[in-house]
Amino acid sequence: MAQLQTTGPIPAVARGTTRPTARIPASGAWLTRLLVAAALVAVAVVVSLAPAVLHPDGAIGLGEIGTTLTIKGAGWVPTLGWLGGIIAFLAAFVFPRDERFIQAVTITLGSVAAMAIPAYVGANLTTLEPEATGIGPGLTWAWALLGAAAVLPWFGLLTWDRTRPLLGVGWWKWLFLLPAVLWVFALTVFPLVYAFTTSRYAYRNGRISRFVGWDNYRRLLEPDNVPAGLAGAALLGLAIGAAVLAVGFLARWLPERRFGVEDRRIVLGRLPVFIVPAVIVYLSANVLNDPLNEQMTITFMFVAGAVVTEMILGVAIALFMNREIRGRGPLRAIMTLPIFATPIALGYLARAIFYEQGGPVNAVLGSLGLAQPPWLSSPDWAKVATILVDVWQWTPFVFIIALAGLQSLPQDVIEAAEVDGATGLQVLRYITLPLMTPILWLIFLLRAIDSFKVIDIPQGLTLGGPGRATEYFSMFNYRTARKFFDYGGAAAQAFLLLLIVMILVSLLWGRIRHVYEDDGVRA
Repeated sequence: MAQLQTTGPIPAVARGTTRPTARIPASGAWLTRLLVAAALVAVAVVVSLAPAVLHPDGAIGLGEIGTTLTIKGAGWVPTLGWLGGIIAFLAAFVFPRDERFIQAVTITLGSVAAMAIPAYVGANLTTLEPEATGIGPGLTWAWALLGAAAVLPWFGLLTWDRTRPLLGVGWWKWLFLLPAVLWVFALTVFPLVYAFTTSRYAYRNGRISRFVGWDNYRRLLEPDNVPAGLAGAALLGLAIGAAVLAVGFLARWLPERRFGVEDRRIVLGRLPVFIVPAVIVYLSANVLNDPLNEQMTITFMFVAGAVVTEMILGVAIALFMNREIRGRGPLRAIMTLPIFATPIALGYLARAIFYEQGGPVNAVLGSLGLAQPPWLSSPDWAKVATILVDVWQWTPFVFIIALAGLQSLPQDVIEAAEVDGATGLQVLRYITLPLMTPILWLIFLLRAIDSFKVIDIPQGLTLGGPGRATEYFSMFNYRTARKFFDYGGAAAQAFLLLLIVMILVSLLWGRIRHVYEDDGVRA
């Protein structure tokens, strides 16, 4: 047989390897970034210093034009403009050098979105300012600079930042992600940003009347109570911190008469879990203006009562349903049915169930010789009624996730403990609950977020009454906007709730983040 002979090195393709891609020159990539950033910064400077619209009585700046746009019902234009500019500026530096395609697309889309302001003002100049004589140099130069920023990334890819492959490695994957990203920005990010714009305006009779800046946020607070409230919150935080440290030290030291570095880390890690929620509740009750402070306080009461009860019942039922019992399958299916009920319908149904004169609940209690609570006419019992309805609907949610977590636990560890003589309570305390801790925190996080938004159950059950006893925050916020037509104040209230929930979510996520990060590293 003839022998194959080679006269040189085997080509990379023949060796079954792919040709390495050329590294993107750092200087070329940074030149593109700096040019885009310079163009966008120049836009901000130009629109701040140069007039946006020419008028016989004097030049009109971009700020005044933005206020006019918002008052005339086109507030989305300045919102889209500055949001697009910020996105384009961030895209110039956030994306790594390998993601050239999506970086160029993001900068272009952001710059084009920012061009909405000069484009809209130019097309509707006489409507906005009937006596205006023309577009000022501020918007003219802004249009030109934004156009340059939109084109620069692509021009750089073809000239000084040219490399192979031209659009970066795996650029096509962004074609599949881009529609979802645009959807999220259009239906989540932009409405949120526009709500922030709304929160800085005053409304009269459902229409924007004037720009008020941060006044809507100042109205959330009681200025005279702020110093005393902050001082009280600091003292409360110190007291709770001292108590947590003392109890934590004793709990870790007593079993083995030692307190090591790991014990100190665990005890210190629990401080924010107790201090931050307590401080938030205290500040909400003592610093916020009336009646917002009362509505926030009863919302905290609802969240704590409903979520804690749902967690206890849901986990207990999951432990029971995880055993080998007859009819386990049908029972599990029946347990999930309340989740599929419409909350507003449950509210109306619960109004009949808790009816004080002959309702089913009071009828059963009366037949047993027990007191019949005034479920709908007493402020305290009305809160209990709304919590009970929420618990009835959402306990199955906790049950489903907890049951899935129980069935994913390593059975060999539990069986080994039982062989060693551990009782059921010992297995639950030392094995099951520690292994379930991450998923229990996750359930608590999801239910807490959802409970802050409750509106349908109290709307159907009590209409927020009696008085304002069950007018939880979301209902109060809705009535501020739709009943009193104070959309600016309602937007500021919504951002206050968003801030509180973000703090609590960050706190709870910190308790379980390491579990998912460790799983990602192992994967």
